[in-house]
Amino acid sequence: MRPRFPVELRLPARRRRFEFIALLTTPHIDDAIEDAGGHAGELEIEVRARAADAGRLATLLAGRAGHGLAALPDDAQHAIAAAGRYASITADLPDGADLSALRRATAIARALAEADDLVAWLDVATARWWLPAELSALAPERPFDLDEHVQVVVESVERRPGHGHVVRSRGLPKLARPDVCARAPRREAELVSEVVRDVARLLAEGAEAVPGERLAVRGLPPVALMPRSDGALDQAPAASAPLVEICDAQPDGIAPGCPALLAALKPRPRLKVVR
Repeated sequence: MRPRFPVELRLPARRRRFEFIALLTTPHIDDAIEDAGGHAGELEIEVRARAADAGRLATLLAGRAGHGLAALPDDAQHAIAAAGRYASITADLPDGADLSALRRATAIARALAEADDLVAWLDVATARWWLPAELSALAPERPFDLDEHVQVVVESVERRPGHGHVVRSRGLPKLARPDVCARAPRREAELVSEVVRDVARLLAEGAEAVPGERLAVRGLPPVALMPRSDGALDQAPAASAPLVEICDAQPDGIAPGCPALLAALKPRPRLKVVR
């Protein structure tokens, strides 16, 4: 359960949407569903032949997932390229405090891995690849782990010259929340990544991204979340914005960007003691 999920939502309710791709060694996953609890529940599961899916898997692999694929060991890459069938596991659910659908999906992944029926597992939202040994190592009754479902990345190219590099989460729409971002010069992007992760954890646990509401994070200067578009980080409607940007919350309003936060995150120079 999500401990920060409100009794009553203040913003229009979003949907929890996610998709996983399971590259299979066999075309059957009924045993894995049985081992994961006996039923698919709210999940939609469809087994597809790679050669007859109208290029859908190829399109996925041509995007961000392809970059992650290139980082896998050579034998895993060859096995993924040779896999002829895959299962698409999707969900489109109303917002809620219950994480059972997400847990059931990952339980199916573990069951497939332990039965040697899985080549690789792809989280479409984060473009993260999981190999069978990684899934088998997950404890069945583990608590929710943010880093298992959400990733924080630094975009390598500025979206607008001089606007700073975007540090952002990927994966929060699986929990009916917008992803979190902040802008920083490249040399300072790593400094703000932990704050992005902290805010992402709050939203994953159920907190709402209410525009302009002041947040205190780890004793740092107060910040606020502002809804943004995904393309150029323009202002966007709170009900549908794909991103919320961490901005400085000043006494007279919300400032663009987060220079005060970045200043507070910089390590202070050590004073040299002269004897």
